[in-house]
This record gives sequence, C-alpha cells and structure tokens, in this order.
Amino acid sequence: MTTVATINEIVDAAMTTRKGVNVKLQWERTCKVKKSCSDTITKRTDMTGRVGINYSNQKAVQELRDAGELPSEEQPIWHGKGEWVIFPYILRHVDTNQLYLRLYKGTDSRHIPSVQYFRNGMEVSKESVLDDLLASEKSVKNGLCFVVKIEDMLSIGRMAEVEEAEETEAIPF
Repeated sequence: MTTVATINEIVDAAMTTRKGVNVKLQWERTCKVKKSCSDTITKRTDMTGRVGINYSNQKAVQELRDAGELPSEEQPIWHGKGEWVIFPYILRHVDTNQLYLRLYKGTDSRHIPSVQYFRNGMEVSKESVLDDLLASEKSVKNGLCFVVKIEDMLSIGRMAEVEEAEETEAIPF
C-alpha cells in the first residue's frame, strides 16, 4: 500500500464522522527500547477519541487561555517544525516529512483506553516489558490533543448509538 493510499483511507475514515464525535481509535507502534534489548516491543492502543476539531475552538482551551495557563494565541506547531497538510486532520513534520493524524481524547467516560504490549509479535504483560523500555516510553502524557503517525493507525470506527455503544463499525487500513 502506498503512503498516498494510506493517507486517503485515514482522511476518508476521519472525515466520514461529524467533527468532534466520539469514535473508536486503534493504533500500534514500535516502542523505544534500551540498547541491551534485541526484541521488538510494540504497543497497541484502543480508545475513544475525536478527530477534526479546531484546537483553539475547544471550551477547555479557551478557559485555560482566559486563566493565563495557555498563551493567548495559538503557537506554532512543534516550534515551527509542523505544518497542516489537511486542517484539522493531518500534520507534517517539516524536517522529516513524517505525517501525523491529530487526535483528541473522547468525551465518553464509559470507554476506558486499553493498551496491549507485544514482544516479537506475542502478547505479553506490561510488567514483562517495563525493564526493556526507555524512560520516555513510561512517562504519562496529559494534554488536550496528541498525534499518531499515519502508518501506525489501524482503524477509525464510528461509535454506535448510546444503547449499542460497545459495538463499532471499524474501518481498517
């Protein structure tokens, strides 16, 4: 599959839902490991999130700006190293040309994010890989938005009606 096809599939999936609607998201990425580890460790995340939101239009952002906890104006992405390819969905890092999908935490508290770890393709416990991961892999990141590399995305699925919230129509890539 080419990069262009992948981008088109992700954008199509992201844009088929109304902006800001809770959707099921799944991605998997290779973890950064210590030099002493020769295994490939990957982390798969399943969560409810949102796409297609203008960061500055969020109520939480406006409240933080009013309180002086955020700059009063939007700052350059990645200190000027990021640019929008398709606003507000796809970002590109100008030095590496890496493409990212901008995501936001979901507003549905019933769906708790889940994480699975794999060592050389076999599912393992988080505890069994902790000693092999770099410190940056263990830090807790909090923020109103985050990005995922385009090629790491596995699916974007629409949330069903409230009564059927556990079922999703996943769009795999």
